[in-house]
Amino acid sequence: MARQTPESRTELSGYLAMLRRWWWLLIAGAVIAGVAAYLVTRTITPTYSASATLLVDLTQQPGTVVYNDILASERLTKTYGELITQRPVLDGVLSEGEFPELTVDDLRKNLDVSITRDTQLLTVSITDQDPDQATRLADTVATTFVAQQNALSLTRSGTVSIVESAELPNFPISPNLRLNVLLAVAVGFILSGVLALVLEYLDDTVKTPDDVRAVAGLAILGEVGRWSSQKDEIHLVKRGERATEREAYGMLRTNVRFSTLGKSMQVLLVTSANASEGKSTTAANLAAAVAETGKKVALVDADLRRPSLHEAFGLENRVGLTTALLKDTPILGDVFRPAPYATLRLMTSGPLPPNPAELLDWEGFDALLERLKRDVDLVVLDSPPVLVVADARILAAKADATILVIDSGRTRAGAVRKALQALTTANATVLGVVLNKVRKSDHSYDHYYYSSAAATGGSSSNTKPQSSNSEEPFLGPASGDAKEKAEAA
Repeated sequence: MARQTPESRTELSGYLAMLRRWWWLLIAGAVIAGVAAYLVTRTITPTYSASATLLVDLTQQPGTVVYNDILASERLTKTYGELITQRPVLDGVLSEGEFPELTVDDLRKNLDVSITRDTQLLTVSITDQDPDQATRLADTVATTFVAQQNALSLTRSGTVSIVESAELPNFPISPNLRLNVLLAVAVGFILSGVLALVLEYLDDTVKTPDDVRAVAGLAILGEVGRWSSQKDEIHLVKRGERATEREAYGMLRTNVRFSTLGKSMQVLLVTSANASEGKSTTAANLAAAVAETGKKVALVDADLRRPSLHEAFGLENRVGLTTALLKDTPILGDVFRPAPYATLRLMTSGPLPPNPAELLDWEGFDALLERLKRDVDLVVLDSPPVLVVADARILAAKADATILVIDSGRTRAGAVRKALQALTTANATVLGVVLNKVRKSDHSYDHYYYSSAAATGGSSSNTKPQSSNSEEPFLGPASGDAKEKAEAA
């Protein structure tokens, strides 16, 4: 038995993921086609068929059958098969007046004569929407033909006789309801599958970690599932609630730590290619996850065009980042706002300025960042989307690392490439990708955990410890903090 290669397993998992995404389309196509076939078939008037069987016998000497007689009888049977459909026989059937609504053309259209191979048997079949009329017509055609042949005496010693009269049919020959429904279900299923393949081919959105690696070539730092509310708003994970999301952001925190081992990083920018892809939700919950470990974290809303962090925390936006920048000697305590964790310091955007890009590129903003870096272990910046305005590129150049948030199934591959190109132009260090709003069927912590571990040089158990003289990363365990040491283990 051949072993599966990683490539074949990846291809198989891709097909299974596609099946999970489009199973509803396959079922819907099959059901719709089956129901349509059932309804259409029920509107068709059923057709019945009745048959009578004739025997042709030709012998040169009565009481004696020779081989030549059999051959002659078979040839005569073929001749009779043609004669039955001719006008003299059909006129004879209709001349009795039993079927006044029929014409010769109608009768010929509904009449079928078949010859049983290598025999002297003729089968006369009539199809009609009335089973009783089909039976009577089949018997009448047979008796009329026999009577005409006997009267004409076409053969001296040969005879044609009825060996089996027509029986009243109990079931129609068409339409076949069961067959029609089964064929329609099969065709609907196939067409739905073709449609799913076409949609997959035309769909260039990023949905899975494999898509991320193919498009961006970056590590998957985390996968976050879809929230029950799909409104365009920030979702905050609270203590004791939504364990799945808490685990997702906790895994994101751990994977970011693995990605920064041995590196000095205090300013982390969270952005996305387009709006409403979950960057603010990611920034807020990542900052909260780090603060939960006891680290001092400053969460700064640097989106000076469409700020949203103040709404997420239920605060007014009277003071914040712009307030601190307008003061020559800002007292940071005056602009920090209440947050759920004692070690989490929240700075909203403050009043919106007319020139956000110039304000973020000002040296006063650099000085504010330096003050924040002295006061906290980590500064998390929430910025505008990369492809919308230049603000994100300005912030990315000032940050130590950048996380790109991708909306699974919504962000297009082209947008991801353009965003990465813009960040690369700004000399930004892109740490990795957070795949947001992942469907439940595609959600896999193990998948991105091991992928991210591989991207950082191995799993956590194989990571080499830092030397004592190396600078400790912002998510590294603090001295004496048993909880964080346990998490690092």
